[in-house]
Amino acid sequence: MINPLHTASLFLVNTIFDLYLLILVVRIILVYAGLNYFDPITQFIVKCTDFLVKPLRRRLLPTIGGFELASIVWVIIIASVKFILISLLSIGIPNMVGILILAIADLFKLVLQTFFYAIILQAILSWFQPYSPLTRSLSQITAPVMRPFRRLIPLINGIDISPIPALIVLQLLSILLISPLMALGFAIAFG
Repeated sequence: MINPLHTASLFLVNTIFDLYLLILVVRIILVYAGLNYFDPITQFIVKCTDFLVKPLRRRLLPTIGGFELASIVWVIIIASVKFILISLLSIGIPNMVGILILAIADLFKLVLQTFFYAIILQAILSWFQPYSPLTRSLSQITAPVMRPFRRLIPLINGIDISPIPALIVLQLLSILLISPLMALGFAIAFG
């Protein structure tokens, strides 16, 4: 019989950690995209994450090639803690190599999901609020993914259909790369 308290504990650990990991991943994407620091979304993300990222960025891990290494390291650390807690609540002590693989897979999964939902939100907002500040921010966030598709796929009667193949490719990447990496991580961690 399934213990509701155990299920609730797993849900809370997963949800709380995933929400903060999402904020860190959005920070990574915002830094890479060069989003305006004074944008309200950017300000919120910075205020939620600076206490972790700033000390590590100053002392050890700078931003290289647009990638904020301190944020990436924190995502891997926090995702590792999440998987350790989940395994301790469920199975027992895991293999740390497997946990590291799961954390890296979780980072990639969150990046792909962030792009996926940002593209959907951007498309919906472009229909109803094409000139809102959020639409502009989402456009900058999704630009690294959308740029190649917009070059290949022209507008059709003024309609941009490039989000459709972009979403398909993001889902394919998730299926072909993230799922096997997660399976490998689970096999090593709990095998």
